[in-house]
Amino acid sequence: MTKVKKEEKYPVAKRFDIADIQVSREAQAVKPEVVARLIKRAKRPVLVTGGYLLKEPELVEFAARMYEKGIPIVATGGSSKPLIEKGVNPLVVSYTLHHFTQYMQDEEWQGFDGNGKYDLVLYLGFIPYLLSRMLSSLKHFAKVTTVSLDQFYQPHAKFSFTNLTRNKEMHYRMLDELINML
Repeated sequence: MTKVKKEEKYPVAKRFDIADIQVSREAQAVKPEVVARLIKRAKRPVLVTGGYLLKEPELVEFAARMYEKGIPIVATGGSSKPLIEKGVNPLVVSYTLHHFTQYMQDEEWQGFDGNGKYDLVLYLGFIPYLLSRMLSSLKHFAKVTTVSLDQFYQPHAKFSFTNLTRNKEMHYRMLDELINML
């Protein structure tokens, strides 16, 4: 009788693989130039901002610069206040990320301005675990391209910046490069 190694008998799996068995794909980690091309090709891109804008004024600057480049903003939670102070006029200010996610799953919804569905949704300034659940929902129930511009890699987005956990300056450089390419 031949002994079978444990690795051969049981495939190697990490705990998160077992927990997220429904995941059909993971996000592609992309560079700023790829995101810039996605934005330029999109018919109706939108930037959704979250509560980290209240803690990091640099993120407010980046969001305001994207707005100046013609990307409309949906400001969820308290992120509207610093944006409005910067002269940004968000499409909507009183919705939560949950509300926005529910709207995105509605095939007949025509956007906040009534001009059609958004085909590219960019996310900036969210708590990673909250955004992860919303992206998972969109991945399974909506036909939209999602991009996480946050400091942490999001496996449920279609595209995401790589994990920059310990390097906030590199995250800011990537955002700066992205905006300069638009």
